[in-house]
Amino acid sequence: MFKLTLMLTKSLKVTVLLGFLLAGVGHIYLGFIERGIIILIIGITFGYIVSSFVPFPLSWLLIGPYWIWQLVDAYNLYKKMTFEKT
Repeated sequence: MFKLTLMLTKSLKVTVLLGFLLAGVGHIYLGFIERGIIILIIGITFGYIVSSFVPFPLSWLLIGPYWIWQLVDAYNLYKKMTFEKT
């Protein structure tokens, strides 16, 4: 019951903004801490490796899909949590 009370105060705008700024932080904000940390670590590692070996414009083509996926995932988790709450 306590987690449900906390979910009432979560904002979709804040969730998407945090996920936009740094992969996984939107998940952590929603309470999916383990999932968010995994996404964060993979995102930082993948971003570092790709940016080390691939030139700048092309690196975004490789990093972009992962970044978009985690944004969509955070959005879907938010929607699922708000749907289950009602």
